[in-house]
Amino acid sequence: MLIALPIYLIIALLAWQRKPQRRKETLSSLPIICVLGVLGYFLASYLDLLGLQYISAQLERVVLFSFPTIVVVMSWIFFKTPMQKKTWLLLAMSYAGILVIFGHDLSVLGSQVSWGTLLVFISAVCFAVYVLWSKPVISKVGSQMFTSIAMLAASLVIIVLFLTNYSVADLHVSNHAYLIITILSVFCTVIPSLLVAEAIHRIGPERTSIVGTCGPAMTSVIAVFVLNEAFTIFHGIGLVLVMLAVGLMMKKPKESQECDAKAVN
Repeated sequence: MLIALPIYLIIALLAWQRKPQRRKETLSSLPIICVLGVLGYFLASYLDLLGLQYISAQLERVVLFSFPTIVVVMSWIFFKTPMQKKTWLLLAMSYAGILVIFGHDLSVLGSQVSWGTLLVFISAVCFAVYVLWSKPVISKVGSQMFTSIAMLAASLVIIVLFLTNYSVADLHVSNHAYLIITILSVFCTVIPSLLVAEAIHRIGPERTSIVGTCGPAMTSVIAVFVLNEAFTIFHGIGLVLVMLAVGLMMKKPKESQECDAKAVN
């Protein structure tokens, strides 16, 4: 985040200069942006990493893969977004998939799996809150300004947390490690965060969260080949159930498809 921080600062300054008409809205929205940034990009990440100490990467990914269902439920509860009858069945299917893998890992890895799964699930909830509540703010201040401020706030919290637990000397690593960290900072932090915010602005939080689930799915597969994690029939069944539920949830009803077709015509 030390490497990413100046990049976000430059983007924020450029956005501030290019969009003077949004400055008032930006200043009034600062508190909520900072809270959402800390929640979505600090707390969610921190809890996820804590959870990974106790569970397999595959279970962690599958739990995170259910986060679109959390977004859909929250959207229904807080924003009164209509929810189809089949959604409840799809939700049950999604969490059944998680329970299949959870039950297997619990029998193999021990009772710590429960704690790790809970931490990752809370992480998913935190990011779901970030995705849902960021939409109206992004519409006011723009995706680049929103992301920059949110990530600057998260960066400051991360830096403070680090300094309270470690010394600055711990930041000294090899040049090779700095190169890897720089690549991660730019291509796995800065660019994705900007793209997610723009996606939320263009297609909404529900669709953004559903499309974003391809990441957890790919990570589950990579964990088998790179981390040499065991891929059992339980992992296969669980992953298929969650992916199928999320995919069906993304599919529009026929009425909506007909309306879209008429609009195009």
